[in-house]
Amino acid sequence: MISIFGLLNILSILPDIYNIYSKNGVINSDINDFLIRKDQFRLTFITDILERIGLQYEYALAIVIAIYICSFLFVLMNYYRLIFAIIVLVIHNALVASSYSFSYGADYMISFSLFINMLLCINSKYCQGIYSFAIRLLQLQLCIIYFFSGVGKAMGNNWYTGDAIWYLVSTYTNVNILTAFVATTVPVVFQIISLSVVIVELFYPILIYNKLTKNVALIYIIITHIIIILTINLYTFGVVMIILNVIAFQPKMILEFKYFKRNEYIAE
Repeated sequence: MISIFGLLNILSILPDIYNIYSKNGVINSDINDFLIRKDQFRLTFITDILERIGLQYEYALAIVIAIYICSFLFVLMNYYRLIFAIIVLVIHNALVASSYSFSYGADYMISFSLFINMLLCINSKYCQGIYSFAIRLLQLQLCIIYFFSGVGKAMGNNWYTGDAIWYLVSTYTNVNILTAFVATTVPVVFQIISLSVVIVELFYPILIYNKLTKNVALIYIIITHIIIILTINLYTFGVVMIILNVIAFQPKMILEFKYFKRNEYIAE
């Protein structure tokens, strides 16, 4: 699932690759390099090597992207999947570092998911322990993310009054008469939605580990991210968070597919 998403993500931005990552892109590479550490691995570290052997920069960048895409395909085909999972992780981190001005939370969550993917691709006599570690690490990461997201919301007033939800609706959607009517006559609806988001995120680590509330919390989180996708158009962020939540807390939903049967013990 992680590899499929990563592949679709790079294919979706393929027409804009040169505008985002090229030295002559929308934002000059010198500006980008100024914003990150000098020792941080980025695309130019790879393309410079290819340029030294006579390739033009545009071709060098195209080769790197082609290797990135092919590596996803090899992982999906289970062909030396660990090696290609590492290549995917390295190139993705280089892409993020090379587009620091464009990158946001989704890009870093993809980086983390590719790290988890690399651990899941390890095939050795210790793989069951490594798989368990990977899933627990993913669970811990999600708990930290949602908890501190809830803390951030709880520190302000907008999420108590419902103004935060109204702001999202009015900013990112075309407000119709019905929405405006609800906001002005029954503002408690927006307030209830806002408070529910704060409560679920704050108590996510407790709700998600309780057998009685686990599925309810997971469904709520998935619906929340679907709403984010539909209203704010943060497709990448919403989809990657849904995938990670399912992998972390309901892996059997994925393992039911025949392709994954060999790794059923990941769910343990």
